[in-house]
Amino acid sequence: MTNHPVRNGLMAGGILMALSLVLYVTDKGLLLSISTLLEFGVVIFFMTRAVSETKNEMKGWISFGDAFKPAWLTFILATTIATVFTFIMMNYVDPGLKDQIRIMQVDAFEQAASWFKISDTDKQTYIDTLETTDAFGINSLAFSLPFSFIFPGVLYAMVISLIMKKEAPIVPGT
Repeated sequence: MTNHPVRNGLMAGGILMALSLVLYVTDKGLLLSISTLLEFGVVIFFMTRAVSETKNEMKGWISFGDAFKPAWLTFILATTIATVFTFIMMNYVDPGLKDQIRIMQVDAFEQAASWFKISDTDKQTYIDTLETTDAFGINSLAFSLPFSFIFPGVLYAMVISLIMKKEAPIVPGT
């Protein structure tokens, strides 16, 4: 039996690193704006692929639980690789990216704050928090990574498993 989640998780993680490097070299703004969307697509593709390969190995039948495991393990591995790569990129390769992200976050929050009529005091408190928090430090990433395994990881794995499950029919007398 092949370890489909490991193989697919490693491939997804490698592709995510390569895409990040291409976007970084091409246009840092693109890296900061669309990398999450690309990560979503790549990870979903490889999660689905891991389940499909497992299903094929099981002669076309797979239960929800048997589908969930490879999907979720693929997510965990790919996300861990991408997070470690992001940590290295943001802290050692180009620490200036953190400042660009903060500026983008503050701009987005200020626009949203005007839509939702957030008070100036609350708005300034949140902006101060954004500007003083290091979202890409080891402590922040070590805290947030396990939570990402649960949400959205478990959610993605459940949806993929529900869509791809195909239980073997119960044949009377067997």
